[in-house]
Amino acid sequence: MNFTLRNIRNLFLSSLHILYDNREAEAIVRYYFEMKWEIPVHEFALRPDKTFQNGEWEEMQNDLLRLQNGEPVQYVVGKSEFYGLTLQVNPLVLIPRPETEELVQLLLQRMAVITPITNCEDAVGLHGSSSDPGDAVGLHDSSPRRILDFCTGSGAIAIAITKQLPEAAVFATDYSTDILKLAQQNAEKNHAQVHFIRHDVLQEDTEKLGQGYQAIISNPPYIPQSHKKLLHKNVIDYEPSAALFVPDEDPLLFYERIALLGRELLEDNGMLFFETHEDYHNELETLLLQFHYHNIEKLTDLNGKARFVTCKK
Repeated sequence: MNFTLRNIRNLFLSSLHILYDNREAEAIVRYYFEMKWEIPVHEFALRPDKTFQNGEWEEMQNDLLRLQNGEPVQYVVGKSEFYGLTLQVNPLVLIPRPETEELVQLLLQRMAVITPITNCEDAVGLHGSSSDPGDAVGLHDSSPRRILDFCTGSGAIAIAITKQLPEAAVFATDYSTDILKLAQQNAEKNHAQVHFIRHDVLQEDTEKLGQGYQAIISNPPYIPQSHKKLLHKNVIDYEPSAALFVPDEDPLLFYERIALLGRELLEDNGMLFFETHEDYHNELETLLLQFHYHNIEKLTDLNGKARFVTCKK
């Protein structure tokens, strides 16, 4: 085989059509060549006869086998993009999703980082109902903010917030030392000062975490075990189950624990920001009311799916 960009691209596409539709296969191939080999999409048209060395082709063959087996392209190249950042990822952590970028956007709006505009929620697709809508947090407050990210994984949320709010003190937790090492590496590569703390949210109290936070944000595990069969092979076979799934009989266990800890960690009128499962918005609202939170908002993502819940202490 002649190892030209055109031939190799066509081989990747034909091989991946077994698992993915045309659009998904095209996106995977574009991502792979740009992130792994620094070949942007326009090079396919401008330099189709670009050739590769034997060693490069052998590496591509190995990568293609992984992709054919359903392994996510982000794990194959070891990188993922999130909120304009490039992050290292591996099977210890979830691949950051675009919906979680909207969660970060929501916090930044409420923390008054993004300039308020008319119907600003409409501008980013964050629509919802509120039991008592409140004003943006910190709109006229120039004091340093303290923000805590539970279940940080790759560090995506905490690092993105730090880049947008460099004056804030941003803290992030996870239960695994190895996960936190990866998150720390991502923070360093993106020149972000995040304070990482090993903390098991389901088992530990607030002793390590301090107090006086203006905001707590989390995208915790929230998919019921019974929904596994609805997910794509590349998710259930490769992404960490501990970061995805919760027992069917207790789907809100992470939210309940964070709500409990938040009563100690948040200052008055401090906010919780959650990414959630669409089936449990009403149950989560009831739970938050039981913990005496107010200004509860249930919001949808850009695709109109129930996705986020916020509230105030």
